[in-house]
Formats: sequence, structure tokens, C-alpha cells
Amino acid sequence: MKSKTILTLALPLSLAIGTALAQSPAQFMQSLVPQPPPSPFTMPIEEPWAAPSDFVFGWTPPVMRTLQVGDPVRGEAVVKEARCAKCHGDTGVSEDDDTPSLAGQTAAYTFKQLVDYKTERRENRSMRKAVRKLSPRDMADIGAFYAAQTPQEPAGGEPPHLVNNGDRSRLLLACNDCHNESKEFRSQMEIPATLAGQKPIYFVETMKEFRSGTRANDLFGRMRFIASRLTDDEITALARYYATPPAKEE
Repeated sequence: MKSKTILTLALPLSLAIGTALAQSPAQFMQSLVPQPPPSPFTMPIEEPWAAPSDFVFGWTPPVMRTLQVGDPVRGEAVVKEARCAKCHGDTGVSEDDDTPSLAGQTAAYTFKQLVDYKTERRENRSMRKAVRKLSPRDMADIGAFYAAQTPQEPAGGEPPHLVNNGDRSRLLLACNDCHNESKEFRSQMEIPATLAGQKPIYFVETMKEFRSGTRANDLFGRMRFIASRLTDDEITALARYYATPPAKEE
């Protein structure tokens, strides 16, 4: 009996959340009122899922269904219309020191960041404006487009100790436990960002934002925990490592 009650409440809540991406955060909060459950024959495939700062983003069935239909061809058209290349480059490789490269990021990662901008979980005036008119399907298509682009080359040179080993004394896992660049690993990990090729300035700024708490859209506060335990020198060393391409064979 309890399971039926929970399901009955969960479905209208999911629908209410679904309509909210086109709303302001305040309207979103007001929309969380139970509604009759939708018919399984009329439930849109784009039923959204996301939430503002009072909620935790979740990989619910509607989210996964939307990501599965992400179309890189349609995504290319959406990217052009939204003028993403102005900052992120034609193929997702940014030339700006303070702008991330998106080429090779998983579709789920890019998708989540767009949702976070839309729901004001992540702060950036330019991105808030850019996502204002995007639908959930648009976001999934954009993610699929950038995921299909050629990623930056893997980081080269000697990795700092933290990359492969972490630091147990500070409860720090190795960076590669989550940010491993191998395709086999990445196919199983949907959220962690690709770090190779990111500009040092952007990397350092992002880590300091996590450390200060001005950026707080990381799931379960993991990056805030890690960044709070890193020194400035360690952050700089990691930034240089990930920005350095591998040595070319002669």
C-alpha cells in the first residue's frame, strides 16, 4: 500500500517539475503542487526533471529518456542559433582563457550544466541569457553535439601526485577516480567533467569558486570538499598539467 501511495505522489511531482524549466525559480517553487498523474500515452518524452537550489538533481527516468534521444545533428543547429561558438568555438574548443572547452564532454555533463544555469543553480550572466529559451530537448541535443566533437588531447607530462594517488590523510581521492579520460571509463561515468585541454585560468577560477562556495552545483558537494583541502600551489599544478598536451613523438 505504501509503495502505491509513494508512486501516486511521485508522478504528479515529476510532472510539476517538468513544466518548471520554462519558469523562474520562484514560479518553479509555486508549481510544486500535486496534480493528477498524466496518462502514460500522453506523457511527453521531454518531461523535465530539474530543480533549483532547494533540490538535488537526479538521473530520473525522464532525464535518461530525454538524453537518449539527444540528436547531434539537431544539436548543431541549436548551437548555431544560440551562437554558442562565439565563446566556446565552432567545434567546442574555446580560445578564451576563462571559457571552458566543451568538445568531448559527455552529453550528460553538458546537459546538467545547462539545466543548472536555467534553474539558477550555477551563476553566469551570459549563460543565463543563453539558456533562457532552450527547451529540455534543446539541451539534450546540444549535449549530444558537443559529445560527438573531437576532444582535446589527453594531458601530458608528469602528473602531480594527486592525479593518480590522491591524499588519504586529507580524505582526497585521486583525480582520475572520477575524471579518467579513457573511453571505457567515461562510458560508465556521466557527470564528471573532461579536464584535459581546459585553460589554466578557467581551471584555477573554477576550483577557487568551488573552494569558496560561490559555485555549488556539484552533486553532494564533492568538488567543494576537495577544493577546500587543496592549496593554491596544488590547484595551479593541476591546472598546468591538464592544460599541457602530450609530447609529440619524433
